[in-house]
Amino acid sequence: MHRALQTTATRLRSHLSKLMRPNPLAALTLVLGLLISTVVVWQMQKTDLQAQRNRLYNQASDHASAIQNNLDRALSAVYAMATLVQQGRGHINNFDQTARRMLPYYPGVSILILAPGGVISHAVPLAGNEKAIGLDLLKDPVMRAETQLARNTGQLTLAGPLPLRQGGLGLVARLPIFLEDATSLPVFWGFTNVVLRLPQALDSARLSELAQRNLAYRLWRINPETGQQQVIAESGPGALMEPVDKSFDVPNGAWTISVAPSSGWDNPVRLTTRLGLGWLTSLLLAYLVKLQMRQMASKADLERQVAERTNDIRASQMQLAATLQAIPDLLFEIDIDGRFITYHAPRSSLLMVPVESLIGKTVHQVLPELAAQTVLQAVQDAQRDQVSYGKQLELPLPQGARWFELSVACRSQAAGQRSSFIVISHDITDRVEAEHHVRQLAYFDVLTGLPNRSLLQERIHQAVTEAGRRQEHLCVMFLDIDHFKNINDTLGHRVGDQLLVEVARRMQATVRAQDTVARLGGDEFIILLPDTSARGAARVTDKLLQAVSLPVKVVGHDLSVTASIGVAIYPEDGSDAGTLQQHADVAMYRAKSNGRNGYQFFINSMQADAARTLLLDNELRRALARHQLHLDYQPQVSMATGQVVGVEALLRWTHPKLGRISPIEFIPIAEGNGQILPIGEWVLRSALQQATAWAAADLPSMTVAVNLSAVQFRQPHLVQRVATILQEEGVPAGVLKLELTESVAQQDPEGAMIIMEQLHLQGVQLSIDDFGTGYSSLSYLKRFKVNQLKIDQSFVQDITHDADDLAIVSAIISMARSLGLTTIAEGVETQQQLAVLRQLGCAEIQGYLYCKPLPAGEIEACLRAWPTSAQP
Repeated sequence: MHRALQTTATRLRSHLSKLMRPNPLAALTLVLGLLISTVVVWQMQKTDLQAQRNRLYNQASDHASAIQNNLDRALSAVYAMATLVQQGRGHINNFDQTARRMLPYYPGVSILILAPGGVISHAVPLAGNEKAIGLDLLKDPVMRAETQLARNTGQLTLAGPLPLRQGGLGLVARLPIFLEDATSLPVFWGFTNVVLRLPQALDSARLSELAQRNLAYRLWRINPETGQQQVIAESGPGALMEPVDKSFDVPNGAWTISVAPSSGWDNPVRLTTRLGLGWLTSLLLAYLVKLQMRQMASKADLERQVAERTNDIRASQMQLAATLQAIPDLLFEIDIDGRFITYHAPRSSLLMVPVESLIGKTVHQVLPELAAQTVLQAVQDAQRDQVSYGKQLELPLPQGARWFELSVACRSQAAGQRSSFIVISHDITDRVEAEHHVRQLAYFDVLTGLPNRSLLQERIHQAVTEAGRRQEHLCVMFLDIDHFKNINDTLGHRVGDQLLVEVARRMQATVRAQDTVARLGGDEFIILLPDTSARGAARVTDKLLQAVSLPVKVVGHDLSVTASIGVAIYPEDGSDAGTLQQHADVAMYRAKSNGRNGYQFFINSMQADAARTLLLDNELRRALARHQLHLDYQPQVSMATGQVVGVEALLRWTHPKLGRISPIEFIPIAEGNGQILPIGEWVLRSALQQATAWAAADLPSMTVAVNLSAVQFRQPHLVQRVATILQEEGVPAGVLKLELTESVAQQDPEGAMIIMEQLHLQGVQLSIDDFGTGYSSLSYLKRFKVNQLKIDQSFVQDITHDADDLAIVSAIISMARSLGLTTIAEGVETQQQLAVLRQLGCAEIQGYLYCKPLPAGEIEACLRAWPTSAQP
């Protein structure tokens, strides 16, 4: 290639020397042409090389996919054998016969092996593999490292290529199997193994086709023990020149297939041809430039002769007249005092006075004062700098306000004459309106017209800077409308949008002109109050809450809403915009948790609470998969017989680092992030499985009570899901008692009645939990298909010395009896409470007096030891 370049350069050197002497521009053209053509050819070579590498990469990817698919299919035999082991609890009857039937379905697999405890006990086919029987894989020097890796990680591993005891090279796939012991803990059972002989296992990859295409290849991996490259298959022993690599994952590692042309990547013939054509083109182009320069010189001389005979004055006048006629803008000539001398006004509608009355008048006589001052300022700038651009003014014309941009130039005058100025007034109304519209879209909320997030950030940043400079306070409020989602869901987004518009209007009317009310999105608003202390912020929040809560009529609906507000004060609660907004947001959520329709100032402990809530939210999403949840059970005792008639399943969470976490803390988090649905289904299924186990253990029949949250109760297909789980677990519907809180049933009474009716028809028992703490309507209560009312422990605790609690419990029991419902009191801890409840006629009790919540095993022991004639 270098010899060809030298020959071409020698031929061009003489032509280059000839061109440089008479015409430097032609020589420069030649040099540039040579450089450009060389760069282009070099880039073409790079492009061709990249295209060739891309083609090879695609071919390598195809073969890699074939290898990976073949390995995946062969390795599926490991999982098939593992399934047989787990189904047989560690025993496979007729393994040899089963394995022989499996082998034809897994091409590439030569041997199927079982290794209980890590020692090979079965190998199919046995013929030729007798030496493998009795081999301890965990101790074998060849297999030990990857075998122990598989056992320790619990993952499928693929070892090899390595020498086989049966002779030859091969790959060994190994899957550890763990079986649960009597305590449900996983115990290592052994391995299922698959042996793939090489090179037979790679036949389906058709690697030989690469060699037929004059391509060299190497399939390799990094040995996990030595860290060195280990060749699995290759086309030959020679090194590959700048190969294309395609890696793909295999169990516990990765393989790479490298491909390169056997003869290398360069094509010197093509490179020489392209350079020759490029340099020849450069030579021809330089010659054409030389001819063109000669022609241009002749033409220029001829044009000069013609120009000398042209009437310059007449041409200039005609050109000026044509130019003026083509200008669509207003054009004026005025003196230094702003007096009109001449004008060009193709659109007289843009003038504030008749065009014929302009001459002799000043700008102060025909324009508003501010517009006249703008014109005179532009004239003064043009007198100083010769020109002035960009000054804008607004004129109130009969058709509406119009915006104009001025371009002013100082006109040359003879000595002794006063200066005059040419003023071009360009109508930019459309541009100004477009800019205003763009700014409105960029900085203001489309629905409410309030500043949006972008403009809010600018204003908060500016306000914080100003407050820091003046050493003033600054208040940031985060306002959220309570239960706004219910309005959108029930009345539609059209009603919700109009409500947001009215709320935004009220908030703007409540605050000062220098304050900012911005909408972040949805029903979230930020209020920025410069120069406002905590005392002033408290007054503003009271006004905002009162303004928002006033009734409003929207599309025929009379609505009343409330809001929750979080308040952060600069500099105590943050020194930058982001921190202030974050702390106001945290305080707002505290206001919601305190009952809504109020406000809360930020305190440092809230940040810790928010951090713990976020931590619990993240950990709770993995708690079920990590087996951190379990159920405790508490007996429910009949007052008439003293016997246990049911148990309540109570969810518990024990975290390995955080310890035992109260349901009062994590249940609301689960309801908020949606985890309550899978967790609730797990609780229901686990409780029913335990009921089946107790029934099989000949324990007395009893109900199992499971709590339903509001989120679970509102989920679609609840009734069908409960029926499916009952059927799958083989539990009679009458064994299950679902407990609903009083507030859940009252959120949508009509919908709740339908769901309760369907559950009742299935035979599932229903109980209203924490009865007396809500605001149940008796008209709905008598229509609910429930079996039992559960008296909240807050009434039971003080029943022996609080007359009000005694009256409430007595009323609940009497009402339940009249409606044909049973009652159960929770939280019973003393004999005195028990005596009062017996006197009032309570049917069942539950509490520490008899038994605290215990795991299933301890509850079973407690039930077996329960006196058969016990009286409460």
